[in-house]
Amino acid sequence: MKLKSLIMIMLGAAMLGGCCSVCKQRTKNAKPLEGTVWHLIQIEGRDVALEAGTFDIALDGGKLSGIGACNRLMGSYTVEPKLGIRFGALASTRMMCPNVDMESQLAAVLESATHYDIDYDILMIMQDGTIKAMFRAVEPAAEN
Repeated sequence: MKLKSLIMIMLGAAMLGGCCSVCKQRTKNAKPLEGTVWHLIQIEGRDVALEAGTFDIALDGGKLSGIGACNRLMGSYTVEPKLGIRFGALASTRMMCPNVDMESQLAAVLESATHYDIDYDILMIMQDGTIKAMFRAVEPAAEN
């Protein structure tokens, strides 16, 4: 019986070790927070399929820029220790278009964010441990 328990413990440890190497590889190959264009794919637990070129944000040097449904978005952010992040109030242009309400929802989510995490090409924006929005890295357009 002790041998069976020992084998199970060793098997479990080997599986965890393999998982950790996969996790390390995903983290190593993660897209950088800054200098990447991020496209919204989920907000408040709801998957969204949005047109390319809309609901994209980019973070660089403490400045957020992007586009919502049709309005330009701009604001500031600070990265804090242990994957903490704080966004300042977001500003935007004021054109009316479909999904403009989601722009307001996105601004509220970002302004309430406390943390983020990146899993390869997915950026998760969290508030106190709960994922509030998810973005996928957008591949840069090919130059002609």
